[in-house]
Amino acid sequence: MSDLAAFLAEDFGRIEPLAPDLDALAGRRLFLSGATGFFGKNLLALLDFLHRRGLRFEVVGLSRNPERFLAEQPWAAGLPWLQLLAGDARQPWPGDGPFDLLLHAATDTHAGAHVDAQAVFDDALAGTRRALDFAADHGVQRLLLTGSGAQYGSMPPEPGGVMEDAPGACDPTQASSAYGEAKRVSELLATLHAQRQGSVAVLTRCFAFVGPGLDLNGHFAIGNFVRDALAGGPLRLNSAGQAVRSYLYGADLAWWLLHLLVNAPRTVAVNVGSDQALTVAELALLARDQLCPGGDVHLGPPQPDDARRHYLPNIERARSLGLRDWTALPLAIQRTADWHRLHA
Repeated sequence: MSDLAAFLAEDFGRIEPLAPDLDALAGRRLFLSGATGFFGKNLLALLDFLHRRGLRFEVVGLSRNPERFLAEQPWAAGLPWLQLLAGDARQPWPGDGPFDLLLHAATDTHAGAHVDAQAVFDDALAGTRRALDFAADHGVQRLLLTGSGAQYGSMPPEPGGVMEDAPGACDPTQASSAYGEAKRVSELLATLHAQRQGSVAVLTRCFAFVGPGLDLNGHFAIGNFVRDALAGGPLRLNSAGQAVRSYLYGADLAWWLLHLLVNAPRTVAVNVGSDQALTVAELALLARDQLCPGGDVHLGPPQPDDARRHYLPNIERARSLGLRDWTALPLAIQRTADWHRLHA
């Protein structure tokens, strides 16, 4: 069985000389929700990398099914710094004793989870409330929420990407706004919590990502393209592919989140993602050229709003904190494909 931590250690070793250090984790006790999802897997791999380099900390992770994760990734069993607990983020969280840090990354982003808009809204808020209750009960001084670029609603086609102080927001008359609106409300709850508790809330608005651990059969275009390219093609689009996207590699993402958790200013919102824009059609061609040169790419029919579907962050605030999109997208796609070849 492939070892995710060992695989990503190559990426972390390449990033480490370029990235801000994470020494502020030393001696801390961290609670991580969503510990075995896409975000969580990359975070655990980075924490393992840091521990092997001598940084000492304790992590308690909440997972719906830690047994399945440990069966797939046995490297994570028996680690002296990690305890995985089974639980549902919507229910009271297990975990004993005080914690210094909390990173709430438990969010269901699978397309099937978004069929019932009311459930999406209720579940996201329930998870946030449980996180804040846990933080209050366990003395957490720094809390990071993983929000979403969906909070901005429809984004104007500006080349620089949407900034954190943009006035745009979700349209509350549309049921499709449930996810983004729940994330907006979650930020307000966290801000009120931090004010009441005298603690720090870091609010991250996460965009689109690629890397080992991404579900290639989910509703993410880049995962589908990698899957189809690994099969030799064709790569199929449901539209003409004029929507604009950008992608941050999972190893970069993990470094960003840990750095922001321990170092970001009090109650600040930060876009998390890449600002290297490309259309979905260009993305398909890039995946094709990277993984199956000469394969076919089949564009779908034009969609009325395709050209207006921008999903691009401005990351100047993150850059001011020392963060970059260190892994170029072609390498990110190649590394994702390499992992899935090993893990197949």
